[in-house]
Amino acid sequence: MRRRSLSDALAAARMEDELGSLSPGHLSPLSPLARCGMMPTRSSSSGSLGSAPRTPGVPSGANGSAGARAATSTLANALPVGNVCPSGRLPRSPAPWPRAARRDVLGCGTRSYGHGSVVRGRCGGVAVAADAVAEEGAPMRRHASPSAGAEEVRRAGNEQYKKGCFEEALRLYDRALAMSPGSAACHANRAAALTGLGRLSEAVQECEEALRLDPAYARAHQRLVSLLIRLGQFMDARKQISSSGLQPDLELHKLETVEKHLLRCLEARKVGNWSRALSECDNAIATGVDSCALLFASRAEALLKIHKLDEADLAISRASKLHFQSSCTLDMKFYGFQASSYIYYVHAQVDMSLGRFDTALASVEKARRIDSANVEVITLCNSVTAVAQARSLGNQLFHSAKYAEACIAYGGGLKHHPENPVLYCNRAACRFKLGQWEKSIEDCDEALKIQPNYTKALLRRAASYGKMERWEDCVKDYEILRKALPGDTGVAEACFHAQVALRSSQGQEVSNIKFGREFKR
Repeated sequence: MRRRSLSDALAAARMEDELGSLSPGHLSPLSPLARCGMMPTRSSSSGSLGSAPRTPGVPSGANGSAGARAATSTLANALPVGNVCPSGRLPRSPAPWPRAARRDVLGCGTRSYGHGSVVRGRCGGVAVAADAVAEEGAPMRRHASPSAGAEEVRRAGNEQYKKGCFEEALRLYDRALAMSPGSAACHANRAAALTGLGRLSEAVQECEEALRLDPAYARAHQRLVSLLIRLGQFMDARKQISSSGLQPDLELHKLETVEKHLLRCLEARKVGNWSRALSECDNAIATGVDSCALLFASRAEALLKIHKLDEADLAISRASKLHFQSSCTLDMKFYGFQASSYIYYVHAQVDMSLGRFDTALASVEKARRIDSANVEVITLCNSVTAVAQARSLGNQLFHSAKYAEACIAYGGGLKHHPENPVLYCNRAACRFKLGQWEKSIEDCDEALKIQPNYTKALLRRAASYGKMERWEDCVKDYEILRKALPGDTGVAEACFHAQVALRSSQGQEVSNIKFGREFKR
């Protein structure tokens, strides 16, 4: 048997498709068997083609003779050489009848056989290379669809971001990233949403990931520089500006302005000009450094020194809530401190001034562990320890009714921290018990200079004024206390008695005045 040519194989394939696509007992009109009137059937024993089923009204011999003629007819030569045995019968095939159409003829359709890649078409025909590319393109389009879907989800996130719905935008960006993990744009958009939610440290990480995926991504560079400035990472911001290769006019100007304010703040701190230090801190924050823990700690220290304890407490609380770990590297210096040590240092001062001695001790110990060689940290650590011990001893003596000894103990603590309102107020209580009302008032005055809204100091001073029958001053203090403590019946009653005493001292009739009546000045 001779070797089949490519054209023979194609013809065989075409014929097999035509035969395979028809139901059993039916042939294609194009088949030479159909033209000669043969209806081939599957033999149950030999697997060869037998005679066609009997047609009603037609003698069986007619059908048989037609089949015999077809077996020796020249029309049988229309079948490809090699597909028909010498006997004229089709070879036995293991496949069931009807045969399912194959999807390939010469390999998988992607190889080159010298005449182009050949694949079987969807309808059983033969397609050339162009059709093969189209067929191969279908799965490629299906693989590309997640990326297209991710872009649609990202755009939906952008719309939510424009509306200020940062949580929803972030959720959509997360979905887009799950569909397309290598998208630098999704990471950059996620950084924007996190920035809107105040999660700046996470936003920095997203910008860095976007730049890892696309180092030339200009928007990610700009956003990262802005975030680093807001967090107070000035050295990193400057490095980012120089490495990005972008025009850094706006961000560089902001960075230089902030650095000028910080330099002036440092100079003011050295000479003890705390009002100027506070002003420079506020200017730096207004410039754009609104999330720098170190800058808020510096502001808290300045507020503490000018006796604005409540504002100082708010500022240091803000500094503690910020993720300052991300902006305070181990080698970073701030005012000569290790950066994170400075925050604990200021926290200890604020806590001690507000009477939170245990917290102050814990904070200063953390500062000392971080920056053990810093002179200011060591001095504060000794001071906080001494003040805490003096206050504890004074409290024990006071509760034991040893007022004179308690007064001395509190005085010892004031030598280590002369601006501690709590120690002044505690010593005023001792002096009140000792009948030293004038000295008690003096201590209350000192405490109120440091902390003007210190209610305990106001109560003790008002009581001392009452003992000295300075009713007008006494009433003034009680009226302030009534506004500060509107629900305190004890303060209201003490204020009423002071008002009655004041009127009585002025010669006014007070016999019919009852508690709860409002006095007119």
